[in-house]
Amino acid sequence: MSARRVAALDIGGTRMKSCLFDGGVPVRRGETDTQARQGGAHVMARAISALEALGEFDAVGVSTAGQVDPDSGTIRYANENIPGYTGTDVRGILSARFGVGVAVVNDVYAAALGEGVCGGGRGESDYLCLTYGTGIGGGVVLGGRPYYGAGPSAGVMLGGIVTHPEQLSGADPFAGTYERSASATALVAMARALDPALESGRAIFSRLGERAVKTVVDRWLDEVAAGVCTLIHAYNVPCVLLGGGVMEQPYAIEGARARVEASIIPGFRGVRVRAAELGNMAGLYGALSLAEQL
Repeated sequence: MSARRVAALDIGGTRMKSCLFDGGVPVRRGETDTQARQGGAHVMARAISALEALGEFDAVGVSTAGQVDPDSGTIRYANENIPGYTGTDVRGILSARFGVGVAVVNDVYAAALGEGVCGGGRGESDYLCLTYGTGIGGGVVLGGRPYYGAGPSAGVMLGGIVTHPEQLSGADPFAGTYERSASATALVAMARALDPALESGRAIFSRLGERAVKTVVDRWLDEVAAGVCTLIHAYNVPCVLLGGGVMEQPYAIEGARARVEASIIPGFRGVRVRAAELGNMAGLYGALSLAEQL
């Protein structure tokens, strides 16, 4: 049975967002620094405080950085952005403190699920959701459920597909990957080579009228489309959602869509390439959707 009041928490490497949903409607929100560098135990203490501030609730949904074991609700692996977070029993800690059911999901998958519930993926049961930021995160939803794969990783790594094999390096596992060439970080690096003042997506798109800047953005969009086409060919889904702040720019989403339509193998044409709609709320809505199933 769906819980009427659900507390949702989104634990990012920089910020921690919380929201109380009543009947699926957000009624109270909070946001604070994660203080991730102080370690996993400290982050969990802050998570408890953030949830306590929301008042009473019937279930908790958590979207979090790191690889999450969806069955146990523990952190299978987290890098040193949150020291000591690996192995943290998020579900167990929060269940013990609040006495309610807790669902825990990786933040990328939470965003994908949230977009499917009430964002750009509404009405879709099979889709990919890609987020372009510091890296490229991606969630796969098949048959209305997150697809994690069956290997040792707790989820897929869409940003890890190889798009530039000539750059492969044994010393750097991400050399030649999609996220190195098509993330927002990659766009900024390309633009700063032209002008060091172009240090953000906002600055870049504000100067789109300059031919040299537009050339850089177009080259980056070629990289974006190459990866999207590859993933469509691999997963054969009817819909792909593109998110992240940079994809809120009409030129970016429209340019990516046009390039995909022009480059995709003919037998795969007709795939819907859409902008994600929920922004920073996507992970909270995804956490809500899983908690409502408890």
